[in-house]
Amino acid sequence: MAEVTLYAYQVSPPNDELLYFAETLQGCQAAALEERRELKEGGPDDEPEAMAIYRCLVRMPDQQTLLRILNEETSPIEACVVQRKLVALVTD
Repeated sequence: MAEVTLYAYQVSPPNDELLYFAETLQGCQAAALEERRELKEGGPDDEPEAMAIYRCLVRMPDQQTLLRILNEETSPIEACVVQRKLVALVTD
């Protein structure tokens, strides 16, 4: 089964359930910084928490796993992310 390395940041820290994925660490950091700018524009009094960035080893799903995802029996992250390691924190 094919595995790839992707990077993901927490969209709503400290929650790890909602992640945004990118191909590179730099792309992930740029997306996280843009998200933080948008959050600050919406409410300047609210300082967003640091966003964790993870290096993720992701496995492409086989047919049975894909069916479980499509039938909402499992989340794509639970089914496909084999390994996750904290590699950075994004703050302003």
